[in-house]
Formats: sequence, structure tokens, C-alpha cells
Amino acid sequence: MSTKIYLKKEMFSERPFPLIESGSFRASAFSYPSGVCALEVRNAVCSYILLPFNGQQIWRYEVQGEEMTMHSMFDEPEDTELFEFSYGAFLIHCGLTAMGNPSEEDPHPLHGELPLARYSSAWIETGEDEKGSYIKTGGDFLFRNALETSYKYSPSIRLNADSCMLTANDRIENRRSQPFYFMYMSHINWRPFEGSRLIYGAPKDREHIEVFREDFSDILCEEDAKRLDEYTSELMDDPSKADVIDKSCQVYDPELCMCIRYTPDAQGWAHSMQMRPDGKACYVSFDTTYLQTAVRWMARTGEEDACGFALPNTGNHKGRAYAVERGLRKVLPPHGTIELKYRIAFLNEEEAKETAKKIEKLSE
Repeated sequence: MSTKIYLKKEMFSERPFPLIESGSFRASAFSYPSGVCALEVRNAVCSYILLPFNGQQIWRYEVQGEEMTMHSMFDEPEDTELFEFSYGAFLIHCGLTAMGNPSEEDPHPLHGELPLARYSSAWIETGEDEKGSYIKTGGDFLFRNALETSYKYSPSIRLNADSCMLTANDRIENRRSQPFYFMYMSHINWRPFEGSRLIYGAPKDREHIEVFREDFSDILCEEDAKRLDEYTSELMDDPSKADVIDKSCQVYDPELCMCIRYTPDAQGWAHSMQMRPDGKACYVSFDTTYLQTAVRWMARTGEEDACGFALPNTGNHKGRAYAVERGLRKVLPPHGTIELKYRIAFLNEEEAKETAKKIEKLSE
């Protein structure tokens, strides 16, 4: 038995409006000064702020009063469809016709059409599942390009009572009579914690970890560009040097990326975590059926401070032309439907310790 409420923009104003109060669950609708609609969802452990009509982004994620989201110049979301003009969310959906950086030879929106897509339908639901009571949010985005592409993308996030785990289930439906070649990445942007260890289920060799050298000479001075290039070279030789977060000896300005091919567990899931010095951990796991790799993205510029230690994706972040050339896109058959699945959580000391043991076995 479940109850679903379909959201309308008329429900959102500057004063928070309570939509649901059920057990430990609370959900309130409000709007930012920019006019962007927001839905705050809470249980007794954590909260998240969803932008239901603007990309279904999770703008903020908080656990027991502690903010987990990256730091950026944007305290609040802006009402824009340009990725870089409203950047700083905890979770951003990227894809589907393209993903990654565009160029003159490879023109497409930065990270595709999904990051700030305008959703025609959004909802919130309460009910019971095998883990007890839950609250769930989601929506539908319909993309149509005549003679080429038509799909419906329907992401959802489920939160159970007394849990901080966000369970994502993103449904893609191909609405054309031709195959749909797609790309996807879940851009999960944690706050970095100094001294944390990055623990991930993959051997630490070049076969499983690809470090990308990028040219930022157009935005960096010669000295800073050289520092970044030298550090990138170090990681190409030994990527494990980046496995402990240490701003004093690492260079992530403006950013640095590597793509990791994980070893899945017996259920086909990959696991990764940022284990803090206090023993607690930020955690991401994903079903490798379609999300077969994860990009590690770090940005520590002074204005941005982000540790995207595992961005589940279908290939990597290098753009559509790069993916086409290397066969990295996935194929959805005519009128076919698939689901992309991943989980996000903040683990206590005991949970983190046990999870670390399981992950380290997968990295052997």
C-alpha cells in the first residue's frame, strides 16, 4: 500500500509548506529566491533537498546535522539550463544523448541534457517495502528530437525510516522504433575530509585505473598548469598516491579525473568509500549491469571543494565523440526499458569497518 502525491509548481513558495508528516518522515515544499522549486525530505537520521523540476538534482544531503555536499560558489540553485551557472549540487544526473565536456569538434551541452532538464512530472510517495516504511521522490523527463531520439527518463530516490541510505532507481524508456545509444553518469559530489582514505573495489593497476591528462592552459597560469601536469604524471605512474586525501601534496585545481573499472561482488555490485579519520565513511555502490565504471573527480580550487570519489557511469566523462569512437555507449533496443541502480549512504564506524573489509577483498 502506497500513497503518491503529484507535485505542482503552485505548491511552492518562499514559505515552506508541509506536504507529508508520517512517522519520522517530513516533506516540505518551498522555493528559493531564484524561483527554483525545492522539496526537503527528512527522517530521524538525515535529510535531502530535491529540485523536482530542475534536473531532479539532489541539491543538498545532510546526515545527523552534518552537511555532506561539496562546497561551491552557489549557496542556492539558479534558474538556468546552463550547467556551469548553477553548480554545487550533491547529485547531478548526466546524459543521455551525450555526457562530458563539449568541444568545437564535439558540440553538445556540458554533461548532456539531463543536469538541468525541465521535468513535466514530479511526485512524492510513502509506503512500505521489505525494509519497512519509506518515502520516495521521483519524476519524468521526456526528450524528443524529431527523426532521431525519443526517450523518457524517470529517476527516483527511496529513503527508509531510520536510515540515511538513498536508493536510486533510474528508469530509461526508448520510445522510438530504432535502438537508442545512450551515456549516463551520476555526478555524486561529496565534501572531501582531510586525511580520509579512498577505498574502492578495484586492483590498483593501469588495467583498472585510467588517469586523464587534461589541458587547462587556457585558464591556468604557466606555473599552475605545470604543477597539475606533474601531479597527473605521478598518478599515471602510481594512482594509489591519490588514495589518502591530503591537500598539502595533491593538485586538484581546477580538477583531475580518473576512470576506475571495478570488480563487482557476487551480486554484481561495485563499492567505494571515503573513510574519514573518525572511522565514519561516505559510501557509494552501484549495479554494474550498465554502470560498469566510475569516474573519480576531484576539484579543490579554493572556491570549489569536491570529492566525487565514485561517479557511476556507462563509460567515462570524455564526451560523445570519444565514447562513439571507443564503443563506450550503451544500447537500448526499440521500445526497450532498463533501470540504472545505485546507492548512497553515510556509514557509522562499525558499518564502515565491515564494508572496508569487503571492498578490500574485491581490490586484490
